[in-house]
Amino acid sequence: MANCILRGTLSKPAMAFARTLVSGQSAALPRVAMFTGSLVAPAARKAQPLASTTVRHFAVSPVRCSSGGSHVTLWNAERALSVALLGVIPVGLMFPSQVGDTLIAVSVVMHQHWGLEAIVTDYVRPILFGTTVPKLAHGLLLLVSAATLGGLFYFNYNDIGIAGFVRKIWSTKAKE
Repeated sequence: MANCILRGTLSKPAMAFARTLVSGQSAALPRVAMFTGSLVAPAARKAQPLASTTVRHFAVSPVRCSSGGSHVTLWNAERALSVALLGVIPVGLMFPSQVGDTLIAVSVVMHQHWGLEAIVTDYVRPILFGTTVPKLAHGLLLLVSAATLGGLFYFNYNDIGIAGFVRKIWSTKAKE
């Protein structure tokens, strides 16, 4: 859009300034003598450019580098797991087994962990809560996810399992 606006003539200083911002060239900056309040002749003063060509980055929080790995790979894994859940849950419920129950438990816990991790990362930011609260929130999320997975494993191996539980609920008749 800036290109469309700046195609006109460069007779106005504002247009010249805008073009230099878009193109990043400092040679096109017009040299304008500005009133500084001194009685020194304009020829004796050094002409100052309207804008500096150096770019300063402004940040209110420390720069965090990823510890490795690709975020695209994680995003693809999240989407693959979401699609796999569409098959794992119905097959696990139609053909109950410990393998099916384990697949359901692992995939559901991974799915909820990644979803809640995105929520914690987005809303419990260091800029709002300091550096301690986000770390505690992520630690608590890991603890809750591990406890959930452990509880589902315990239920699968020491009780009727996820598929058996769902089938039992569906077969329960209402008392009249």
